[in-house]
Amino acid sequence: MDADLLKETFLSLVAPDLPNDWDVEEAVENMAGLDEHRCHSIMNQVPVIWPVSHSLCFDYLKAAAGALACIEPAALPIWVNRTLDQYEKNGLRSARRFMADVEKNFLCPLRGESGLRFAEAAGRLLPYLRGLSGRKLELAAAPAVYTDTVTIFVPPEITLFQEEADNFFLYKLIITYQWAFIVQSTLTVSPSPENGKCGERAGDELWLQGFLRSFSCPELAQDLYHLLETARITRYLEEELPGLMRHKRELAALLEPVPRSGAGKPSILAALRDLLLQREEGITSSPDLMQSCRSIVSGCRSARSAHDSIRATMALYPLVQDVEPEYIPLEPLLYQGGLRLDAVRVARQALLAELEERFVDVLATRLLNLPGQSGRPAEPMFRREEQDASSPPESGIALIVAGGRDQATETAARTLLLTVNNKEIEVGEELNNLASDIISELGYLPAQYVTSAAGRAGRGYAPLRGTDEAGGMEELTAPVTYDEWDYRRADFRKNWVSLQEKDLPLLHSSFVQETLSRYHGQIVRLHRQFEMLRQAERFVRRQKEGEDIDLDAVVESLADSRAGLAGSDRLFVRLQRDRRDIAVLFLIDMSNSTQGWVGLTIKESLVLLCEALAVVGDRYGIYGFSGMRRLRSEFFHIKGLGEPYDDAVRQRIGSIAPREYTRMGPALRHATALLRRVEARTRLLITLSDGKPEDYDDYKGEYAIEDTRHALLEARAASIHPFCITIDRQAHDYMDHMYGAKNYIMIDDVRKLPRRMPELYRALTR
Repeated sequence: MDADLLKETFLSLVAPDLPNDWDVEEAVENMAGLDEHRCHSIMNQVPVIWPVSHSLCFDYLKAAAGALACIEPAALPIWVNRTLDQYEKNGLRSARRFMADVEKNFLCPLRGESGLRFAEAAGRLLPYLRGLSGRKLELAAAPAVYTDTVTIFVPPEITLFQEEADNFFLYKLIITYQWAFIVQSTLTVSPSPENGKCGERAGDELWLQGFLRSFSCPELAQDLYHLLETARITRYLEEELPGLMRHKRELAALLEPVPRSGAGKPSILAALRDLLLQREEGITSSPDLMQSCRSIVSGCRSARSAHDSIRATMALYPLVQDVEPEYIPLEPLLYQGGLRLDAVRVARQALLAELEERFVDVLATRLLNLPGQSGRPAEPMFRREEQDASSPPESGIALIVAGGRDQATETAARTLLLTVNNKEIEVGEELNNLASDIISELGYLPAQYVTSAAGRAGRGYAPLRGTDEAGGMEELTAPVTYDEWDYRRADFRKNWVSLQEKDLPLLHSSFVQETLSRYHGQIVRLHRQFEMLRQAERFVRRQKEGEDIDLDAVVESLADSRAGLAGSDRLFVRLQRDRRDIAVLFLIDMSNSTQGWVGLTIKESLVLLCEALAVVGDRYGIYGFSGMRRLRSEFFHIKGLGEPYDDAVRQRIGSIAPREYTRMGPALRHATALLRRVEARTRLLITLSDGKPEDYDDYKGEYAIEDTRHALLEARAASIHPFCITIDRQAHDYMDHMYGAKNYIMIDDVRKLPRRMPELYRALTR
């Protein structure tokens, strides 16, 4: 196909954008020799890629001609979708690498001939890890296998086996060994009375780091210790997970290197590894030395803790250290991974800081909420029923930690008790679990944690985390990520939007009182009307018992009797009262287009509706939403579904104010997630908006409308009925497509909204 025609076609597809002519000519150069059908197939994907990334689109055009040598034109959209996934997860370089090798990166996975990527297996591996550990450990991909005791790092892809199931098993094996290193204290071993003086700790480093640094060759000592611990962990897993280890033995030929002979430290370490793995048939290195090692290794086979491996390291090191040549660290087994003690130290410091903050926060809150306490709470008395030699001296403040650690199972069995003014106070499960975690990490519960909590409670501390626009403080929760629908590629952009649920910054005003006064007469009428909705009444016919006779049923029964048939005994009418079982979530558009009297009218409508719903007793919640690009979508709490309508809610309604843009999709998905948790016969999601969905970035036009429509379809799939009240005069242009003809209403005069909104609610919930 002619290059000029290709250029013209490309420019028409990306209009009104005007890319550089030289870039376009270079991009389509490789396509000039292709037939018209293949060129059209390539060009059809340009509208999908161009809005996402111009650079990626040019790279795609350069690579597409070569890709069609491997794949059929019909498979091109799938290849493009996989490329976009790579771009959105890992950036432009990753997408370029993916396109560079079509056979390996695209076709082999399709045929099931390649390895297994961590991204594909993570959804199954993470529940396995957390079920195994009972802790919220994380998984992440990294070039090397290791753990910092908080996250387990695994290869981004495993291609060792032909079968996907075997590669998945290897992922499980890696995770299991790293978990065992954590739970068996391989990385966080503390000094024992026998080895407590071995090595000195520098600053905040781990004791194990100081121990290894005490040797003339720390790398050799570390590898010896790691080998001994790997052998001990293998025996531990044989007892705890025999099925998994049986499968490991079946694949041992590929998982473990063949025994090697030779001299020097690397060969000696490899031979030691074979000894520890009980594979002695190929060991020929230094027979005399290996005989000495055998006697030490045989004693290690009964090791039950990391302290045993510490002692064995001290015994083996003198035998190996003088062997020439210079030591080169031994390549670890794939499932064994490496020891990254600096990473462990950093992660452990962060974990302990987090545990301390949470413990102090929860205990301070508990002290503040003690019955009968006013002002500064009483000083808590703190003592420990179990005390060990490694604990620091007791302070003047004491806490009762009853029970101890079960040495046989390595599990904590402790109960935390707090005494205030000689009165025992139950602390609750959360605080007890936090204390148990801290003791598991440190071996004791630091007294300063309790004194910090007492001091914080005395200051009337509240857990504040963020700053609002007025300079005040607001409490923040962790952001939630949601997918976003891209109609151009007919697929989701994974974890694309970050939504932050926030408390609304409060304003002190008399808005609610003025609204109640202005609409007093209408509120009285609403109370009477909604009182009638509290219980729905209906007549149920053809009942065995009832308040009146069902004449139709009597006539039919007599006719049946005359015809020689058995007459029915269901001859009565009963008045049945049905209790309402409704949950409603109101989603309020807080974009900057609601400034002025539009926003005031919306708030007045909410006040009237809340006053009416206080009579009928339906469960309802009110949330506001706004957005500024995909990483700052905001969801404001005004009234929770189980929260009473009180002065705090009235103050939040009066504080509703316009903010940024209308990124509607993530707000709808989050509202759907909230309603999913509620058991109700009828669940409604009512959105109040003054315009079409739009954000500051590319979330506008057809893209925004299609994402919002898909979010509404997801709500319907969850048995939630969405409805929209809009005051946009051009709403018919897009609301039919998003909500459906009967699932929205347009109010042409916003001043009618306070009167119409309660009427609409009555109609929707009958």
